[in-house]
Amino acid sequence: MEVLVSKACDPVELRTSILSPRGRLHRVRKWVVALGLWVGVAVPAQAQQRVMDVYLRPTRHASMVIWAERIEGAEDAPGTFMGTVLLTQLVGRYGLGNRPGAMQMNSGWRWPYGRREGVLPIWAHRHGMRFPRVIFQNRLSEGHASRSSDDFSAESWYCLSFTREASSRDNLDAVSCVSQFHSDKGRLQREDETTYWEPTESGRVTLEPFSAYPPRTDITRRLGPAEGGHDHPDVLLFADRAREVMPEIDEVTTATPAGNELFRKTFTIPAHWADGEYALYVEINTEGDYNSEFGPTQYPTPTSPDFDVWARTYGYPYRGQPSVVYRVRFALGQGIQDARVTEHVGYGDLDGRGDDGGALHPADGTMTDDPVVAPGSGADRLRLVTDDGEPYRVRVFTTGRACTDTTRPPVVPDFEVVRHGDPKHQHEWGIVRFRGVDDPEGISRYEIKVLAGEPITDETFMRAADMLATDGGRAGLRVPVPRAGQMTDDVEFGGLNPQTHYHVAIRAVDGCNNPGPIAVAEIETTAIQFTTVTPCFVATAAYGSPLAEEIGVLRRFRDRHLMTNEPGRAFVAVYETVGPHLARVIAGNDDLRAFARAGLSPLVAAARWLQD
Repeated sequence: MEVLVSKACDPVELRTSILSPRGRLHRVRKWVVALGLWVGVAVPAQAQQRVMDVYLRPTRHASMVIWAERIEGAEDAPGTFMGTVLLTQLVGRYGLGNRPGAMQMNSGWRWPYGRREGVLPIWAHRHGMRFPRVIFQNRLSEGHASRSSDDFSAESWYCLSFTREASSRDNLDAVSCVSQFHSDKGRLQREDETTYWEPTESGRVTLEPFSAYPPRTDITRRLGPAEGGHDHPDVLLFADRAREVMPEIDEVTTATPAGNELFRKTFTIPAHWADGEYALYVEINTEGDYNSEFGPTQYPTPTSPDFDVWARTYGYPYRGQPSVVYRVRFALGQGIQDARVTEHVGYGDLDGRGDDGGALHPADGTMTDDPVVAPGSGADRLRLVTDDGEPYRVRVFTTGRACTDTTRPPVVPDFEVVRHGDPKHQHEWGIVRFRGVDDPEGISRYEIKVLAGEPITDETFMRAADMLATDGGRAGLRVPVPRAGQMTDDVEFGGLNPQTHYHVAIRAVDGCNNPGPIAVAEIETTAIQFTTVTPCFVATAAYGSPLAEEIGVLRRFRDRHLMTNEPGRAFVAVYETVGPHLARVIAGNDDLRAFARAGLSPLVAAARWLQD
């Protein structure tokens, strides 16, 4: 279902709980301008700055891209590609679609190898950009997960656990790589390497020296033998080449949105976008999203000898349902509009290769779409939102706001970053706090970025990484928006590495998407303090690891809500008596483990709700 209506209202205003007196006056002025647009009163073009708000609620662990096209000819035909609005960081910063390793190579938690050209194939084929391809430095095959030469250096993001249980599909939420991993960052394939190939289950595929995906942009220096590494000189070219081909990549790349929570992306519409009809596309994908059509039976772990024993033994066959695409029509130059869709228009190619790799397959029932039985799977990767009575999976709000005040928000005061209070987490977590500011347009959000080893400036702010949540994954931190003058409570953040010096910067962004100057702080993480994890027997057997995210949720529920009272402590004592026996029964049986996970899911959901 697609709904397109015009409304003289602004969701940004509804999100701003309290404005200053000056802000309330400015809001009145904006309503006057909106009324003028509504009735057709001319407003000077130079006074307009059009802003687009996109709302959606993605599932967890999703890779996602949003882009816009100008509609020309048939409504369902591809239009003129206008630009990328958002690209999640696994593709835009860490090079998921363009990194060393064969495409069919298994996956796992923060798995470092295997180019995923099918992750967002519709966008990849429609944007028209060509990036240099990244390949292994000097391995025997693109199917080799283990080193066959000195090609490694310290890795700050990816990880590889050569433990079957830790690298299984059931353990995607586990932070299982305690020690630092050393990876091959690869090199650029030369244009004269026209016979270079990678293995597949059924043979070999010749690789062109170009890719539709950017290489990783987070590498800032080369690690040579003197520093314990063996990086190829090309690694210093990755970011430059990505930015040469896609200059806006840092501006549009963002941390993965928190799963199952409403997410808003505010986008300033470029001045060269003429009035007319447009389509906004959202393409979303998750690994290991199996159904009866797509799964390990149809797309198993490759057994070809061109894949080494490590690639054949560890990780899991990640190829499940392909990317899902939603399209929202909207118009510029026709007043304030609120467009929504609830149904997907199709899905992408599983591999994303060749002339047909960018085909948009019409929605035909192949993709799972059952929010009750399979929540977050297939078409439900964008969850249904009914926040104001009109359901949607993607909502686009556009307006010609009168942003005549060119004053940027002020610098954020009292910005402070300190070590976390729990010594067990000081190597990976921190605490941030700051005081809210005021602006005539209202404050839309606060952006916080983190960079290891070098300062952040106003000019380099967008090249730093988004601050992450403490869930051990890749979800971005939900930064509070305090009232002007109000100090935030302590905000926990994660994603840090042990014994590393970080620069952290924050800036306020107003209701017209204008950023203010940055405030900076620094933090030094500690070494890992290894501790014994208190057992959670049945849940550990069900989820496959004591470090699974669900077990952390249940453990916090136990500590905060059971161990604080006599009945709760009695229950825990009984559980610790019978739990080991139950765990031994289910640990070796996949069906019983799946049954246990299903039984624990409501408890995990309730514990998350209490935690939030």
